[in-house]
Amino acid sequence: MVKRSKIKTPDWILKGESAPKSKTKGKTFKIRLCPKCNSDKVSVVIGEVGLWECKNCKWKGPNPKEKELSEDEFMEYLDNKEENEK
Repeated sequence: MVKRSKIKTPDWILKGESAPKSKTKGKTFKIRLCPKCNSDKVSVVIGEVGLWECKNCKWKGPNPKEKELSEDEFMEYLDNKEENEK
């Protein structure tokens, strides 16, 4: 039988402190981007474990870029995306 290690309680909890602050204020959103063309048209390849594909440039690989945006940044991103698709 393999003995598992116990999960360690974070120091900030043991000290009675508040949780560490996030870099961004409020809710955050993550978008995935193609590392080759920076397109957000990246999706999982069905039937392939851990493989992603860009619908724009046909890149395939295991790790698309991730970008974390605040709610305001995300809304601005969506507005810009909508204008560019017109």
